[in-house]
Amino acid sequence: MALCLTLTMWVSYAEDAFFDEAVFVGDSILRSVGRYVAQRRREGESPLGEASFLAADGYTLYAGSLRTIDPERINLTRNGVPVTVPDGIKATKARRAFVMLGLNDGAGSQLEKHLGFYERMITRILEKNPGLELIILSVTPVVKTAQAKRLSQLAIDRFNQGLEGLCGERGIAYLDVSSALKDEEGYLNRDFSSDRRVHLNDLGIEALIKTLHDYAGARAALQEGGE
Repeated sequence: MALCLTLTMWVSYAEDAFFDEAVFVGDSILRSVGRYVAQRRREGESPLGEASFLAADGYTLYAGSLRTIDPERINLTRNGVPVTVPDGIKATKARRAFVMLGLNDGAGSQLEKHLGFYERMITRILEKNPGLELIILSVTPVVKTAQAKRLSQLAIDRFNQGLEGLCGERGIAYLDVSSALKDEEGYLNRDFSSDRRVHLNDLGIEALIKTLHDYAGARAALQEGGE
């Protein structure tokens, strides 16, 4: 297993430059990816190139959809200062942004409301960041035994389907990072979870990064084909 994962990550390094001018925006899922990437960088490796991360534990899609900071809520911070999603992205000077939000809202438990928040956030991001390439990431799955009334895999799947449709309507990219993390029943693979609920361990993070690398490789191949 270790040899296979090492080989996968090594082959993927050719795609890392795609992320050099990217920012990842999200909650604890992407924050854990950011910590993993930082550790790998300290070891002299470069997963996801020079990408930056703008993420906070407990951050919600609702908060991300707001035009201004709500001091009563968990907020993203940039250099210690609370920022909205659009302003935070602008501050990074990123050319492309990957956004994953919704898990802390109980993604899909109130489907139309949550998709409305997402559409509002997308509009505000693009208004504040003209020319930005925006890629929306699916919400990651939950372990089967950890499901609750407000957090079920069925609702998450419906949310992701709706999100994909919304992205299609808006003409922006949607990337499914959820499928690679699921077991044969369609829930988060327990071997990928650090808490047997929703959070990812290193194996899960590596599986997510591989999906991102595959996307970067497909984009590069498409561009080469068009030349």
